[in-house]
Amino acid sequence: MSEETSKPAPFFKVIMDDIMLLLFLGVTIYAIFYLIWGVMEIATVPNIPEEVKQAILK
Repeated sequence: MSEETSKPAPFFKVIMDDIMLLLFLGVTIYAIFYLIWGVMEIATVPNIPEEVKQAILK
């Protein structure tokens, strides 16, 4: 069988064979989820009561 008649490689096989792409995806996906988690944590921090703000500023 010649190379012209062979089937192209499946999409996931191409991804799994590229080690640098896997490294990039692993780091990027981890960083995105960590960033989203951090933003969610900051968004859920309650506001500082006004009395505490005044005590800190004095």
